[in-house]
Amino acid sequence: MNAMSTVFRRAYSTKSLVPPNIAAATKVGSGAAKDAQMTDLVAFYKKLPKGAATIAKPSGPWGRYKARYIDGENASITPFLHLLAGIFVTGYSIDYHFHLKHHKNVEHH
Repeated sequence: MNAMSTVFRRAYSTKSLVPPNIAAATKVGSGAAKDAQMTDLVAFYKKLPKGAATIAKPSGPWGRYKARYIDGENASITPFLHLLAGIFVTGYSIDYHFHLKHHKNVEHH
């Protein structure tokens, strides 16, 4: 049991979340090399964007439809109703087409 807990501890430790180049920068080394690594590390973190990420504006017909009816607080049953309406219109159109084809040249009337 103890060996198994060690395996889980190693597998799910937070060390695996740190990228390798940053993990290497935190290793103990000589004074000058360590200072240079820390300077690089600080420069790396200063370049990272600050604040909340900007929300991408949806593009294309599907993107706009998804943003309007499906995503976030706008989620509703409307896409399901659109699907039902589309199936109804498609089925009715096919049925009507074959009805007209059946009664071509005023047969059966």
